[in-house]
Amino acid sequence: MKNNLKNIIIEALKKSFEIEAVEGLVEIQKAAKNVGSDYCTNIAMKLAKQLKMDPMEVADKILLQIEKSDMYECSAAKPGYINFIIKNTQKNNIVREILDSNNLLESYKTNQPKKINVEFVSANPTGPLHVGHGRGAIYGNIIAKFLKIQGHNVTKEYYLNDWGKQTEMLFMSVMINTELRFKKNPKTGNRVSKENLIKDSGLEGDVYQGEYIKNIANDYDKEFKAEDYPTSEERWAGSKAFIIDRVTKLIKKALNNLDITFDNWFAETQLHHKENDSDSIYKKVLKKLADTDHLIKIEGAIMLKSDEPRVLIKSNQEITYFASDLAYHDLKMKKYDRVIDVWGADHHGYVPRMIAGLKALGHDTDKLDIHLIQFANLFRGKEKVSMSTRKGEFVELEALRKEIGNDAMNFFYLTKNKDQHLDFDLNLAITENKNNPVYYIQYAHARIEKILNETKNYQSHKYNLESLDNELEQNIVSTLLDFNEICEKTIMGLQPHMMTHYLQKLAQDFHSYYANVKILTDKINYSRVYLIAAIQKVLKCGLDLLNINAPKEM
Repeated sequence: MKNNLKNIIIEALKKSFEIEAVEGLVEIQKAAKNVGSDYCTNIAMKLAKQLKMDPMEVADKILLQIEKSDMYECSAAKPGYINFIIKNTQKNNIVREILDSNNLLESYKTNQPKKINVEFVSANPTGPLHVGHGRGAIYGNIIAKFLKIQGHNVTKEYYLNDWGKQTEMLFMSVMINTELRFKKNPKTGNRVSKENLIKDSGLEGDVYQGEYIKNIANDYDKEFKAEDYPTSEERWAGSKAFIIDRVTKLIKKALNNLDITFDNWFAETQLHHKENDSDSIYKKVLKKLADTDHLIKIEGAIMLKSDEPRVLIKSNQEITYFASDLAYHDLKMKKYDRVIDVWGADHHGYVPRMIAGLKALGHDTDKLDIHLIQFANLFRGKEKVSMSTRKGEFVELEALRKEIGNDAMNFFYLTKNKDQHLDFDLNLAITENKNNPVYYIQYAHARIEKILNETKNYQSHKYNLESLDNELEQNIVSTLLDFNEICEKTIMGLQPHMMTHYLQKLAQDFHSYYANVKILTDKINYSRVYLIAAIQKVLKCGLDLLNINAPKEM
């Protein structure tokens, strides 16, 4: 509808002022309820200064070039709006269009498919995923789906941070829970304990805690029961690989159970291994930065030369995360047309340094699209749930999934824009009433299915465009007319929260209609059956889009 009105205005502009290339200027908006029209445009006000005319005069000249139609009425209103009133018969045609469509999303295909990498979750493999990771996991998975719907070649990637202090701390955390605690380190003569392991490793701080650490320690004892304290580097490496693998399997299991799979798991260790006797990937990147005069040495530390120098290698020769991330992104920027990172909002300060580093490496940073996700807080009623991985005080993502199910997980994590904080109430997610939006939407779909089963031959009856004329029916028709615009914002704009809000509104419209209008009567108005069939089709399309089931009975 809005596209048709936009084309009408564009044609009128060409005739009235001989203005070309105005497609980007013309906007059709849904009119406010108190205006008395359906749609409006402010194009006359936009062009008034350029044409050196009064906005109302511009609007009147445009109106003269719009042909009269049985489908709509148009008029000008101060200070220069052009208003459209659409006839009910024209609006009601949306029901027929929806039901006749083989694919409600076919118009969102791009003519220029790209190779796109979407990297998300990428939690350190130091413990199971907890509910704090859930928002990035659900969001990253859904935008990758939207990009595939657009027709792009999408690679979903998990960056496994299996290098550095945190993985060393994980290793030590497991070691002090194994049978090795009864043995001595032959190198130092110290008995294996939390204090001695941390002292021997040079690490500081608390070790990781939690039941998963004890479980991995038990697995370790079974796997290496014949071995004494591993003294060689090779045996240490084997032990570390075993522990990282066990944690990675926990992460993969939680994601798989949410139907989230990755096309590629990229391990950070790949960046530090030599390739065919040549330098490692990260060293090649450092060499390139050095050769192009983008490095500076300050107090023994090697830093990226920029407005605010950033450390790549510390003065003690320890490699920073920034050095690894830069090398990793250098690979992705070479391979893909677009690189999308889904990061937590606490990484906002990391964005400028990444852009500066990639520019120094000669990359077009317009290809880089970083989505910062605000934190999600989990509540049970008014009680906030802890998410401390180090202390072992957290709710695993898998435990949350088992409690509320995949559908609620997908919906609740997508209810807000990624830039907004999200409070997730567990008690609400498991209720079966209208206060739970997932239940409310799915119940609408199931309710309609029951009516359609009672009227299986409804398509043999005529759909009367003029019969859907009461206020509740027109509210539903208006909401259905918004579906294409919502899909565009959702799929093309990568804004899944738009669809969650829309589905709630459509379900609310239906439940209100169901409560006030009896559909199954002795003399059925089959146009009403067509209407609710269109509602159900749109509900199912929207739920499918968000990876949520559309049950036929509840």
